[in-house]
Amino acid sequence: MMEIIVEISLYIAGFFSVIGAIGMLRFPDFYTRCHASTIVNVGGVTLALFAIMLSQLYQMNLYSLKILFLIALLMLVNPTNTHTLAAAAYRMGIKPKKIVGEKK
Repeated sequence: MMEIIVEISLYIAGFFSVIGAIGMLRFPDFYTRCHASTIVNVGGVTLALFAIMLSQLYQMNLYSLKILFLIALLMLVNPTNTHTLAAAAYRMGIKPKKIVGEKK
């Protein structure tokens, strides 16, 4: 049963990674590309690490704790880093391609 959950987690992680990579290529401006990169890191990498941790669940050793620490670190640091990059880009004058709700 655990192997099925691990495989499903890896498939979902691969899906998030592919969708984020397509978004990095297709999105029109810096801000939406930042969003796509966050999806890859938080959605794809975190789920892949979670699947690796689940596959080692019966052994529950130091590696599982390290993976859990990496998951927590990614969940905290990556969105904060992306927000900081987007705020700095906006202050530098890089405007979004189209602001939702903006009147022309």
